[in-house]
Amino acid sequence: MEIFGKTLKEYLWPVKYYVLVSVLVVVSQYYVAAPLSDRYPFLLNLTQALWVLMVALAVMELVKKHDFNMKNVIVAGILFSIIIHGLKAFFFRVFLFPYNIPAEQVPAQLMGKFLYGSFLVMATAIIIGAVFIYAKKKKLL
Repeated sequence: MEIFGKTLKEYLWPVKYYVLVSVLVVVSQYYVAAPLSDRYPFLLNLTQALWVLMVALAVMELVKKHDFNMKNVIVAGILFSIIIHGLKAFFFRVFLFPYNIPAEQVPAQLMGKFLYGSFLVMATAIIIGAVFIYAKKKKLL
């Protein structure tokens, strides 16, 4: 299946380690950072910064080495959003729901987390992608 001239493998395989680190960071948010957030509130910000960094590095690599244009960057951002925030929504639903959130609020909480996080991923991908595409066209890279 091709999307804007690239297969899903071309979107994800070159940056598989960045995706893997992002997934591990998401898991650590729920098993390490969240339980310690009362004593060390910066841990949640640190883990968020780490997956944003992984998205930025992945987009930089895709643009620099794999000839991605803006349409490809947007598709990559969507894929990263689904992987990272789909996983976060899953962890939220499975591990945090039974403890402190009423059942009627779960869909809104899940959607809010997914949309907010996806916005951050897309903003990162689009900004970094645009800068590197511009730099590549101007032969600065």
